[in-house]
Amino acid sequence: MAWKELAGRFPAARTEHVPAQRPVLHEPSVLQKGRETDIFGNERQTPDRIRLGETTYDRTNQRLSDATGREILLRAQSARVLQVLAETPGVLVARDDLIERIWGEVSVTDDSLTQCVADIRRALADHDRALLRTMPKRGYVLNGVVLEVAAATVAAPVDAPTDHAIIEPEGTITAQLDPRDVLPTLAVMPMRSALEGKQEPLGIFIADEIAGALGRSEDVNVISRLSTAQVTDTPGGVSDLRRVLNADFVVSGHVLTEGDRAMLSVEFVETDTQYILWSERVSLPLGPLLTDTDWVAHIASHVRNAIMVNEVRRLRTRPLADLKLFSVLHGAVGLMHRLSPRYFNEARDLLTYLIERAPNNPSPLAWMARWHVLRAMQGWSQDVQQEAQAAIECAERALDIDSENTLALTSLGFVMTNLLHQLDDARGYYDSALVINPNDAQARALRGMLQAFTDHADDGKRDVERALHLTPRDPHRFFYLILAAGANLSAGDYTRAVTLAQESLRLNRTHVSTLRTLAAAQMGAGQADASQKTVRELMRLQPDLRVSTWQRNAPSRNFENGRRFAELLKSAGVPD
Repeated sequence: MAWKELAGRFPAARTEHVPAQRPVLHEPSVLQKGRETDIFGNERQTPDRIRLGETTYDRTNQRLSDATGREILLRAQSARVLQVLAETPGVLVARDDLIERIWGEVSVTDDSLTQCVADIRRALADHDRALLRTMPKRGYVLNGVVLEVAAATVAAPVDAPTDHAIIEPEGTITAQLDPRDVLPTLAVMPMRSALEGKQEPLGIFIADEIAGALGRSEDVNVISRLSTAQVTDTPGGVSDLRRVLNADFVVSGHVLTEGDRAMLSVEFVETDTQYILWSERVSLPLGPLLTDTDWVAHIASHVRNAIMVNEVRRLRTRPLADLKLFSVLHGAVGLMHRLSPRYFNEARDLLTYLIERAPNNPSPLAWMARWHVLRAMQGWSQDVQQEAQAAIECAERALDIDSENTLALTSLGFVMTNLLHQLDDARGYYDSALVINPNDAQARALRGMLQAFTDHADDGKRDVERALHLTPRDPHRFFYLILAAGANLSAGDYTRAVTLAQESLRLNRTHVSTLRTLAAAQMGAGQADASQKTVRELMRLQPDLRVSTWQRNAPSRNFENGRRFAELLKSAGVPD
């Protein structure tokens, strides 16, 4: 079927949200404490870490954890400040240099950095400010102890190849992959018994469920179950899986049954460096294990997020020619959603590079379409119609390659909604994407917001809340949070809209759409003083904002929802 026929011929997706029990996270079990080997019993590389009081910071994957190994979460800007300070522990980092590296060309006050420093101190329990010292009028010094890795136990990291080079075991024939393949290859190994170290039926089932969830996404290649089941012993540990399975990443772990529960310890490792990018311990009830799949989505979302974070790091630290194309793609998407002009323009250059190197892959084209839309929505373009046309051309090229590419369909819906205001066409594209993949969170969230725009508040809220459920650790969670806030505001649930918008703002403090929604929700909830304070920050970031201009450009301008939103903004102090 030609892609241009999809929107009209596919029926609207019918979905029903079934509440699922959340997995219970536990402290490390006795069996795991002090373990320094991988699933094959081999010593594994310990990442470059810094001891900060009772906490430890892993400079490889930017993970802060407490004494028990539990991750301590920071909002995005605070995490970035800690990352920069940790590059040179014990050395003064100038305040101006920090602001430049974290916010780039975005204008922020000193208060933004001060708030990040306060967040870090709370996370470190640095009550006396000894770990993170302020040098008045100069900058900050992070005082930590670098935990060195004993040279005898660490293998030298293997540089990532420039393409999917095949390392053939003797006597075997392997596929000749196209080097323009932009997707990472991931192997999910059967979970082993924590007591005996052998495969067991429960561990195989868990691995199958995780592999199935990851395999339904469009951003990874997943090695088949029958292939991973054949790997029973690799003397070289995780690094050998790159040779045996040609895998870039591995999900592995142990499982221990205790009564009516299974204790799962799972980790996600990059095979060429042997770095642990993410790990967690989860308690699963055995009874509803077959029907409750929320734990699977939880693990899969962490894995996808870890890939994104890792590739952004690699992109910023290695020459472009040395990176696999999938690294460039994941890094470009990460930079694009930081919404800093400098990083945003870097994302365009990287996507252009990908399109030239992989002209027959639809993903870079679909993301370039999204780039043009975001450029117009952020007010960084002088010609909205030109951005709309460029976005449509990119999406159409992607769909000519793959008529069922949901990212391209969703990007077209995004263009039709936010730039051209052709709302019926937009709904058709979103519906088509959701018929192909009912769990496409972007399509579901954007369709929900479209329904909220057009005064179908209950349907809109249902869609965006489900999208929020599907993205618990998404690197762009602020985006889903603000759409959920907008839909709840449309439904008249102002209190929840405030809560969601505030959480979105915590993750991305420079997103003007978030500030607009928060100001309106606060006014609707009777929080006039807070709403006026939000408007002052909004006007600082967008001084030319006027309610009349917003109405002229808003998709909801001809609906009651849009008129009510405009009145709330005026009441909060946005000039008419």
